[in-house]
Amino acid sequence: MIEISATNDAFKINDTAFSFPIDIQSLQNVVGEARYTKTKYNHIYTWDELGIFVSSKNGKLVESLMVCMVVRDYAYMPRQVFPGRLTFNSEEAVRYYSENKNKRVKLFKGDKSGAFVTSVVSYWYDIDEGVISAIQIQAHNPDEYKVHIPLPISDKHKHLQSLWDNWIEEINKIIPDDNEYYNLDHGIAEGDIKKHAQLNEEISIPGELIDFYKIRNVIYNPVTSAFSFSPCGVGQYDLIPFQDIKREWDDIQSLQFGDDIEADSLDDYSELVSADDYANPKWVPFASDRNGNYLLYDTDPSSKGVYGQIIELQNESWERNVVADSLKALMQDEIDLLKAGDIKKYDFILGK
Repeated sequence: MIEISATNDAFKINDTAFSFPIDIQSLQNVVGEARYTKTKYNHIYTWDELGIFVSSKNGKLVESLMVCMVVRDYAYMPRQVFPGRLTFNSEEAVRYYSENKNKRVKLFKGDKSGAFVTSVVSYWYDIDEGVISAIQIQAHNPDEYKVHIPLPISDKHKHLQSLWDNWIEEINKIIPDDNEYYNLDHGIAEGDIKKHAQLNEEISIPGELIDFYKIRNVIYNPVTSAFSFSPCGVGQYDLIPFQDIKREWDDIQSLQFGDDIEADSLDDYSELVSADDYANPKWVPFASDRNGNYLLYDTDPSSKGVYGQIIELQNESWERNVVADSLKALMQDEIDLLKAGDIKKYDFILGK
């Protein structure tokens, strides 16, 4: 029986340690002769009875190994599923996938299944209609992707962690994490902050929002997002990826009227906000309905408002209402809506 294992220290096949790229002859010395197929871009070596195949660009060094859980009708695919034992950190690899969701790492943008990574290799899971069809094993290359290490959160914003945890927990009850619109990502890194936090020479994304995104970010989806807000139970404002906030902020500034603003245009502005134009530049967008309406973090409230209150900017009606007195309150309201079963906004995502 073939046995493949990975730990933080070694990758082994039948108790023989290997490191990628693997010399094909050394591999065949351990597991036997392979069936050979030449494709346009790769040399493929297949072990039909073992349910595995490897690919090599030059025909001598193996870049990745595929362990097949499903038989597929391709010339280079093995004719049987993997019959052996495959483990990750001494645990059965298929079971490990379902029991360790919080340890999965996305190897590329749009990676819906994720992988587990050691200092030696990664196990990437190919998911087909909810079933693991194959596991790809290859070198862990820190230049291509890195295990995310969360940035520290300031003490005054520690409450955001539990709110994020509760929000994710409630969404997970409704939307499976392999849904194409489940676009949750790990938190932002220092490089993201340096590159995207400054909106102009004088205005930057406020510390609370940065801490919010340190915990979790989202990946842009052109259609919709599982992570959205419905203030007062109305509408759907999809969370904006951190790196896109400046672009959205620029779009709002492009709509300013300047001296051409008509005084009555401001009549429907809440007395809690301070603005003398289409928007106050110190309002920072973090959620959008994709139709020109936004949720904004207010860093310049009126004397009657509070710093950090959440403004709903409505484009056509020119209303500027405060829908929550804080980001904390907005998140808790969303969690409460989900707990109460108010999930009609997810009908499209769920295919209803």
